[in-house]
Amino acid sequence: MIVLTTSRDPSRRTRRFSKVISRYMNWEYMQRGKRSLDDVLRFEHLIFIREVKGNPAFLDVYMNGDLALTLRFNAGIIKKEKFDNSPVYFAGKTDFDPAVLGAIPKSKAGEKFATKYDLRKVVRVRKRKALEFYFDDKLVLTMKILGVKHERGYRDRKQ
Repeated sequence: MIVLTTSRDPSRRTRRFSKVISRYMNWEYMQRGKRSLDDVLRFEHLIFIREVKGNPAFLDVYMNGDLALTLRFNAGIIKKEKFDNSPVYFAGKTDFDPAVLGAIPKSKAGEKFATKYDLRKVVRVRKRKALEFYFDDKLVLTMKILGVKHERGYRDRKQ
């Protein structure tokens, strides 16, 4: 289970972004409240959204309490939708492994899966720098990737 949380007192835009992406990616959204970072890091797989000047700006992926990946991004379109629990497929190559986020990467196995099933959730990758989240061919979320940082010896798989 992947859990997403934010800083202690997130802005409205950060909260909205966090809720939309967690529903889209089939993650569990947890309000942090007054929990310390140590209390939150007890989860095996945690995604932490940090903000800059009231806007969501960093997505930190913690695995077993260690920081594995940090994405620096700008959020664009954020639309609330009702999503189902279908799998998320990344169509295109990224500078990080989408499996870390609980998604199906573009690989031979991923492409085979995508052709067999009618996927409702597709993330289109544009030039490795922009992510467009589609649900039933409607654009619901955009992210411009500004930087990717791998931590603590984490290496993503070749795609």
